[in-house]
Amino acid sequence: MNALIRSIGILILTCLLQVLIFRYAIFAGGWIVICFHIYGLILLPSELSKTSYILIGAVVGALIDVVLLTGGLHMAAGVFTCFMAPWLTTFIAPREGFTKEHSISVLHDGWGRFLVLSSLISFTYMFSLFAIEGWKWSLLPNAIGKGITSTILNVILFAIVQGLFGPKPKSSTNTTSTYHW
Repeated sequence: MNALIRSIGILILTCLLQVLIFRYAIFAGGWIVICFHIYGLILLPSELSKTSYILIGAVVGALIDVVLLTGGLHMAAGVFTCFMAPWLTTFIAPREGFTKEHSISVLHDGWGRFLVLSSLISFTYMFSLFAIEGWKWSLLPNAIGKGITSTILNVILFAIVQGLFGPKPKSSTNTTSTYHW
């Protein structure tokens, strides 16, 4: 339960940062968009039910849509991404599976798994956002290109944040001493 509360707190913080700081973070003529709230979706515990994932994605997307006036684009992308998230998480899970209340982090899973999961979830979100925005088959290659470029920038940002603020390893110094004081 502690991991769920921590993850929801991080999700709320990332949504606030998206609204307050990264609101207008659109670069290269709309080809690169920073969606920092995806980081909160990545850090959700892996044992949540599919319904919980979808509800969280819908609420987060709706809140972002209300503030950014995007007319349901983020809600649709959030629902689709959270629909795919349990499958993507099992795709990168170790052979014995994740432990209960597991939230992905560099400390426990390594940079490889963190970057792969971040890339998959971020690309799913960004591609669905741009595909729904274009709403034509002829614009699908542009949606793929925009999804890839936005994913690269977002994953770099997530890696920096994970490196700076992620869980730190325990101290490896030996506290055992010959002397009792």
